[in-house]
Amino acid sequence: MSDDEDLDPMSVEGLDTRLVNVETILPDLFDMYELRAAGGPYYWDTLSHDQAVTLWDELGQFVAWLDGRYLNNLPDPSYRLPECWYRHPIAVEELTALMVAHHAAYDTRSAKASSALVDWHQRALWPTLDSLKLRAGFASCRDRGEHREPHAGPATFTVTEEYLRYID
Repeated sequence: MSDDEDLDPMSVEGLDTRLVNVETILPDLFDMYELRAAGGPYYWDTLSHDQAVTLWDELGQFVAWLDGRYLNNLPDPSYRLPECWYRHPIAVEELTALMVAHHAAYDTRSAKASSALVDWHQRALWPTLDSLKLRAGFASCRDRGEHREPHAGPATFTVTEEYLRYID
């Protein structure tokens, strides 16, 4: 046993040792925090090519699992994802969020039982499936059996001089 292990953690010497330990690891924790992009490793806009490829692979595996476990077993075929789901930006974002929520709910490191699994189904899975059915633009792809670009709608928003004057 070292001398540090023999110290009373509440004594001055013990507190000093604990403080040195904290000061040693704190800069590394700050570095880790600062290096993380907003949204973590799931924020598509900030990913490098290699990170995006890794996330696409992970998302594809999750969607295959979701399809086999849930979507193929639903009586309403309108919940099925078309083969071109990955070409629909809304679907990619919502399915990524669903996957992340699934990882958190089914985290095997948790030693305690919780309602996280029920929460994932009630607050993530079913609302996401309903949202995809309504918003992702799958109907034309499903009806025709081939990918159809979602309705383009109005021009994409860009920051203009008029906009900048308005917010100033």
